[in-house]
Amino acid sequence: MSLNFSEQTPLIYQKKIVMGVSKFKGEVDKNQIDNCNVLIAAPLSSDTGNAKGFGVAKVPFGKSDNFNKFTGVTFPCEMELAFTTETNASGKQREVLKDIRLIAPPAKG
Repeated sequence: MSLNFSEQTPLIYQKKIVMGVSKFKGEVDKNQIDNCNVLIAAPLSSDTGNAKGFGVAKVPFGKSDNFNKFTGVTFPCEMELAFTTETNASGKQREVLKDIRLIAPPAKG
């Protein structure tokens, strides 16, 4: 078996509840910022016994142009999200949101 890092791994989509989306494009303290964030409902950690229920995780989703992918969406809604795992040179790993798919409502019959 040989390793081929140039091959793209197919994206795997997971159903998530998306609470909203935000974007920002502008300058802050002489730094240019251009981003989009997706707000996803996520269970609170109950490990310490100090939290129950759900919170909202703010997940980066590329540049502000990605905001347009949510045109016409009513929130909260269920969507399919695809994440990939990336790491930096020091070995810190993170999940990165790569793609979104709207879930079509059932056909009215």
